[in-house]
Amino acid sequence: MKEDKGKALYEARMERKITFAKERDTRVVLARTNDTHRILDIVRSADRGIRLIRANLLIRYSTEEVLPLLAEYQEAVQKLHEATEKICALTGVPYRPPKSLELTAVEGDGKAAQKEKLIDTRMEMAYKDMP
Repeated sequence: MKEDKGKALYEARMERKITFAKERDTRVVLARTNDTHRILDIVRSADRGIRLIRANLLIRYSTEEVLPLLAEYQEAVQKLHEATEKICALTGVPYRPPKSLELTAVEGDGKAAQKEKLIDTRMEMAYKDMP
């Protein structure tokens, strides 16, 4: 009896995962290390929070409180990218950075106009799918 209940729960969990994997905006990640599990847990929450920020910008949240948080998040993503690049170079693992990180290279110049353009481009990318 207990074994059947456990099997049913397992099958329901697997069906839910398969359903999520079929969705358009889903990525399936094979986590082989505890480090990856930790990052995925953080990213899951960040994704939900950022989605809510973008959906409620100027309704519940002001740009003054949102932009510094998003900039801080982007800096963390940039640092993770740089560390990943070094790890992959050391180990010979191919690394292809996301296209959105190519925009970040503009920030390195320190020019205010380019940085402002970068922020505008990111905001356009963030809201392109919204009605």
